Amino acid sequence: MPGILDRIVELERKVAEQERRNRNRRRTGTIKEVDHGKGQYRVKIAEEDGNEFVTDWIKPRVNAAGGVKVDVLFNEGEQIDVVSESGDMTDARIEGCDYSDSNARENSATPYHIKIGDTVLAMTGGEITLKAGTIRLEGDVVIEGPGVTHNGKNIGDTHGHVTAPPGPPGPPV
Repeated sequence: MPGILDRIVELERKVAEQERRNRNRRRTGTIKEVDHGKGQYRVKIAEEDGNEFVTDWIKPRVNAAGGVKVDVLFNEGEQIDVVSESGDMTDARIEGCDYSDSNARENSATPYHIKIGDTVLAMTGGEITLKAGTIRLEGDVVIEGPGVTHNGKNIGDTHGHVTAPPGPPGPPV
């Protein structure tokens, strides 16, 4: 039967292990390596004396993965949170990302704002704005509403031509 000293040493070991696991339940780190094909990342959690602590390959938690799928591809250097219910990094998941000094927040007014490079999708309660160098639509395009404009000019079904003769229009130019 173990003596009292052995029991105290064992209890101290268990407390130290529990404290370590508690510290590891949520950690902030940066993406170190990327495998977009497998949807996995290695995350640098800490660095001490020039030695980095980098997780094994872990997957991110996603917002939707059924009939609706939402994929966000993280990039190397992006600051993220890693969560482990047990505090053991072998069952960790990337919970989400955080703004940082090197990747600062840019939007403060639009409720829904997605930016990738120079492309922006912004939504408010009454408007959707899409800004991009090229916008490609594939499939049937249906526009319903009171008007369609291009550079401030009406191009909808009620538009007219200043120099067009009366009668039905001819074929397109």
